[in-house]
Amino acid sequence: MLKKIEYGGILNSKQIASDPFKSPPAAIRDEPHFHLRFAELLQPRIRRALRAGFEELAPQLQQLSLVPITFDGGGSAAYVDHFRPDTAFVTLGATYAVSTNRAPGDMKVSWKWRSDYRHSQNLFFQEQYKQVLSQLIGVKRLDTNGSLAVSLSIPWTAGGHGQLTLLMSIWYLGMLAAEETNWTL
Repeated sequence: MLKKIEYGGILNSKQIASDPFKSPPAAIRDEPHFHLRFAELLQPRIRRALRAGFEELAPQLQQLSLVPITFDGGGSAAYVDHFRPDTAFVTLGATYAVSTNRAPGDMKVSWKWRSDYRHSQNLFFQEQYKQVLSQLIGVKRLDTNGSLAVSLSIPWTAGGHGQLTLLMSIWYLGMLAAEETNWTL
């Protein structure tokens, strides 16, 4: 015979601290390990931040021309030209078969790509810079002459007064992707 156990006491008495965010995380060995850490540490927090933001803005969404979105893996949206990006900002509640990835993301470890490779004297680094840009779908276009705005890298350790953090920068990209009239693929 099974004995019924009541768990109310433990549920009411035990408090679990919020999951701490160690920045930077433990050493990352390779790109698959980086993807794992990203999915574990960043994606859930960015999803929660987007959800909280859209809940707060709910009465103004139409006026602001915003579409509630979420942040997920690249397979959560329809592929463009058979390309599966690493991450996706997709309309909340849409299915992968019809949802457009409003801001596809391709993740690279820092030893494979850096934004300052653009001006490197080393031709290999210049090629690496262009290779990564060729994989990107969404880049801020500055004009019709092909000029692009490419941000500087934001390290895991970034933070403090007036400094953009990794989490905040990805959240902000999501908010830009949520704008109904300010994005195209």
